[in-house]
Amino acid sequence: MPPSPPESPERYGLAFEAVWFRSRDGLRIDAWWIPAAQPTRRTVIICHGREGSRERELPHAQALHKAGFNVLMFDFRAHGRSEGQHVTFGMYEKDDLLGALDFLAARGIQSAGVLGFSMGATTAIIAAAITDRIAAIVAEGAVARLKRTLARRLRRHGVPLPLGWLLAAWALAFATTIVRGRVDQVDAIRWIPHVQVPILLVHGTADDLISAAEVAELAARCGGRVAIWQVAGAAHHEAAQVAGAAFQQRMIAWFEEYLP
Repeated sequence: MPPSPPESPERYGLAFEAVWFRSRDGLRIDAWWIPAAQPTRRTVIICHGREGSRERELPHAQALHKAGFNVLMFDFRAHGRSEGQHVTFGMYEKDDLLGALDFLAARGIQSAGVLGFSMGATTAIIAAAITDRIAAIVAEGAVARLKRTLARRLRRHGVPLPLGWLLAAWALAFATTIVRGRVDQVDAIRWIPHVQVPILLVHGTADDLISAAEVAELAARCGGRVAIWQVAGAAHHEAAQVAGAAFQQRMIAWFEEYLP
């Protein structure tokens, strides 16, 4: 996916280091390391959504940095400046996030929080189910069931929902053959029972891709501490923009409480 409009942490007053690391399956992942002004191990990894790149989430990096956190931002595979040809909605993107945790471990940081949006939120949940190095998550728009979400996305373009279900099922089956992996297994609902870390689930009430019922089901199945925050009038991946400073305040409060 092409990157979001060119942007740099410098415009937000952030001193940063352009870095890269390897995903667990060997791809080169492009990233920014933004150290806190005062030395600390408290670190948050930001995971962007499908399409675009890390640039979109720079305002959150600025807020986290101001609150005293280190920040690691990276482009998922097949996005922005990172290597990769296929988007897998979290199946292989988890290897990118695990690679980010390996990068931090090499710098003496053994655990981190994750701020994720849409696909990035789903990826955070998947990764947290298989590693103990994620300490807390703020997840906006995590995809509970991918086939259902794809069908709803097709409905945006005038495809009737029953036909959308069939097309989504075909697309997932086709993707499985292309990427040689079970893309249909990335539903957050499958993984969240194995997550033991605190999760703040953020949901926009105008999200036509993820329902409030699905978010409630995610919370009910979560294996650890969980809270839901509904943002009135926000569409998918727009809760942060609609809530503004309130989003950043909640995000920072969550990480301040739960990061060691």
